[in-house]
Amino acid sequence: MSIASAASERLPADRATAVVIVATAIAMMVLLAVHPGGGAHSFSDVLKDEAAHRTMDAIVHGGFIAVLSIQFICYAIFSARLGLQRPAALAGLVFFAFGAAFLCGSMVIDGLATPAVAARYASAPDKIEYARSLFVLMGTLIGFLMPLGLAFQSAAMAAWGWALLAGGAARAAGTFGVAMGGLALVALGAASTNPIVPMAALAATAVWALVVGVTLMRGEV
Repeated sequence: MSIASAASERLPADRATAVVIVATAIAMMVLLAVHPGGGAHSFSDVLKDEAAHRTMDAIVHGGFIAVLSIQFICYAIFSARLGLQRPAALAGLVFFAFGAAFLCGSMVIDGLATPAVAARYASAPDKIEYARSLFVLMGTLIGFLMPLGLAFQSAAMAAWGWALLAGGAARAAGTFGVAMGGLALVALGAASTNPIVPMAALAATAVWALVVGVTLMRGEV
């Protein structure tokens, strides 16, 4: 098979992957927008609020888990296009995999386990201190899992960006990946306890998915 025919056969697959990864980016933005907000003041109100939004929490966080699994497939194809024999491309895929694992753990605890615990103890005021202890434990785990996941995914952006820069075909996308990934890593390291920073880093991963989709659509890798 000639190089030209191989490239022509590869193009439809790249376009399909591009469409799917752009769809996941849009899905992430939608899920972020509909994420239930917490306006409760007392711990008792927190329990009631979490219990009341149990279904929406499951949809949002379960949706993120589904999106991450689909993105992993798309990024595996993207890394293969960059060349898995190249350390930066392979590092991007491995970092994304670790990041997705940590994020999925955070999503399960935050969106499934926490509302379930809240629903169980919201109507049991005599056990509220026990529920508080469970919330402290789950909040501590989320406080480690989510920043770690986003840090690995930021490192993946930077690695893929470096691979694109080295290839020379998509310098704008490569520059964006290195800059955005590096900035997100610095922000997470400096202020990961600020709730705005993880949300901003998560939004950055959605923007990066759009960039990768456009890059694949243009056949630049």
